[in-house]
Amino acid sequence: MSAEPYVKQDPNPAPLTFPMPEGAIDAHMHVIGPFDQFPLSPKSKYEPFAATWQEQKEILINRIGFWGFVVVQATCHGTDNDVVVDALEHMEGRAAGVASVNEDVTVEELRRLDAAGVRGVRFAFLPHIASETTPADVIRRIAEKVQPFGWHTDLYFLPETFEVMEPLIRSLPTPVIIDHMGRPDVKVPVEKNEYFQRLLALGASRNHIYWKVTSPDRYTRSARPEDWGIVLPFAHELLRQFPGNVISGTDRPRPNMNTVIVTGRGNPPNKMPNDGDIANFWIWPAAHKDPEVLKQILVVNPRKLYRFAGS
Repeated sequence: MSAEPYVKQDPNPAPLTFPMPEGAIDAHMHVIGPFDQFPLSPKSKYEPFAATWQEQKEILINRIGFWGFVVVQATCHGTDNDVVVDALEHMEGRAAGVASVNEDVTVEELRRLDAAGVRGVRFAFLPHIASETTPADVIRRIAEKVQPFGWHTDLYFLPETFEVMEPLIRSLPTPVIIDHMGRPDVKVPVEKNEYFQRLLALGASRNHIYWKVTSPDRYTRSARPEDWGIVLPFAHELLRQFPGNVISGTDRPRPNMNTVIVTGRGNPPNKMPNDGDIANFWIWPAAHKDPEVLKQILVVNPRKLYRFAGS
């Protein structure tokens, strides 16, 4: 666990400066807790604040204006996906889910998750949030299990694991989502960024690779919107090359900002980005401030991966 205090999510999103398109999906957020009902995994490497489905619905749908969202299983809850299933059951068809499973997951359990609205499985390869990583051959076997359900495989990794990730991604039988754009070093420009160029080549090499254009605060280690512009060329290049395969979201509640963020916003500095800022200074400019492009990213593309019972 981190010795530095965890930072609570901001309950007051800044007002939007653009019209949110009808049917917009926040394609990357988490539900955490309540802990008396959904305890943290004993293997969790962090101890976040709760972010219940009620809180997330209030902020993301009622306040910011998304129509629905995708609940991605947080690593702090391990492979017990009941927190995701509970959220989906309460959202009345306006949410889909991404689960975390082990190789021994049964077909019966996959059927249960699918009926609840789960549409994919996720694997994280980051030492600060994952207590252990799943071997590539195990991921491949799990992908073969979930492929008949029409699910995708969501991979969150850093550049140093790309030598393992690249052949894995090429071989998977499911659609693949690359989380947070593969976390390139944004200080190296797109055209000179060898790792990002390899990602682009990978995206062009097989069908059904999707990109989550999310979390400018993670690349810049800053909660200040004025620092996020350096990341936009990477989002724009993905959108230029793969316009039908880019999705986005808020990443709320971002439980590890205490260790991720160096530069806080405001005075005194706050390490937690504001969700309205994420929309106004990241999602909107990532779409070139074009309503039609924004609709493609938030409305059209997510529905290629997620089936929503309420839409």
